[in-house]
Amino acid sequence: MNVVFAGPTISHKEVQKYLDCICMPPVCHGDLLGLIDQRPAAIGIIDGYFEGAPSVWHKEILYAMNQGVNVYGSSSMGALRAAELHTFGMRGEGKIFEWYRDLVIEDDDEVAVLHGPAEVGYTAASEPMVSIRATLGLALEHGVIDHAVHDELIAGAKNTFYKKRSWRSLREHASELINDAALVQLESWLDQNRIDLKKNDAIAMLKTMASEQEEFKQPFETNFNFEWTNVWDNAYQTLGPKASAGGDPSANDQKVLNQLRLDPEAYQRYRDKALLAWICSRRTNIDAESDQVQFELQKFRETNRLDTRPQLLDYMSQTDLDEERLTSALREAARVRQAFQTAGDLRAGIIAQLKLSGKYLDMLDTANRKQSALDSAGLLPDQSGLLRPQLLAWYCRQRIGKPIPDDITESLAQIGLEHPDDFYRLIAEDYLYWQLSR
Repeated sequence: MNVVFAGPTISHKEVQKYLDCICMPPVCHGDLLGLIDQRPAAIGIIDGYFEGAPSVWHKEILYAMNQGVNVYGSSSMGALRAAELHTFGMRGEGKIFEWYRDLVIEDDDEVAVLHGPAEVGYTAASEPMVSIRATLGLALEHGVIDHAVHDELIAGAKNTFYKKRSWRSLREHASELINDAALVQLESWLDQNRIDLKKNDAIAMLKTMASEQEEFKQPFETNFNFEWTNVWDNAYQTLGPKASAGGDPSANDQKVLNQLRLDPEAYQRYRDKALLAWICSRRTNIDAESDQVQFELQKFRETNRLDTRPQLLDYMSQTDLDEERLTSALREAARVRQAFQTAGDLRAGIIAQLKLSGKYLDMLDTANRKQSALDSAGLLPDQSGLLRPQLLAWYCRQRIGKPIPDDITESLAQIGLEHPDDFYRLIAEDYLYWQLSR
């Protein structure tokens, strides 16, 4: 089994054109530890988190190699870690790896990009510095720009925050350095000759891994002694194979989760506890972008029906909220939302919190009694005799005492469900059990 961590550099679909492998999101701390018990033959690291989630530790890679896994790196986080660990046996591929190894570049921001979430395929929204270097180097070689312009453009891009780097900003800078005719020539050349160095290096690594698969049949042999320290032991116990073996819930766990989902407020309380445990175990440092803060402001105004600015200002006055404190609170709310997106599947954590609280067995007993009663009566969820709007009305009024939502999409997200069919099946079962219990 081969595993490749990729995101904004190259899509998972493209990865599998070059290598038969399991594709994973950008790597972060703990991901390699969770893989070891699955005994991958090789791991390829292309993308990884630099912020928003803890970065993959060097020691995690050393441990993987110590367990006989061939580890490759290129393009982004993979190139950086390979340059730092190539003397221990990690295989680096591509120009970016060579630049880091030879100290042509040193900073993490050379490969960092702003990118979207998994739902949009980690689409990159900025240009990596390494691709700008490679492209402008080729432009200099082709005589499109001279040394002075080349150096000025490189310096300008380097001095730009990595999330703001783009070909558009580079062209704007170039317009200040060269005349209109030269600018048109440069723009035309860039349209045809821009280098996506990170993607090129990723493909090179995947091709190398594909060509060397025969070697993977033998466990990788290390040239170092792996030291099992206290810090490492804590990470291993928290994030290692046993700790990460959550996967899909067991049959009993699934019953309890579904029972909990019938009480959205309780579900969210236990989900929040699971998230807090997840954050504490990783000591994560998650920041929020300005657009995320704006989203929280919009939600805040909708929740409190503050449609106009005078209404907002009046509310702030009544609640003693100045602009600084409101912004701080919104930023924290955005960080929490970002943490939920980063943490991903929290079902195992929710189950753990239910067991710690002593509620698990009570909820399992309720779920089993419900199932037994429905089975004895020979009733199925589609035999409730109610249409979906009627079921929803009964659930909101009788079960949770809440207004009927105009759109259940957000309600589903709050209880960890994606499909309305699953939701209506749960409340139909609950309705039938309620009828039998009357």
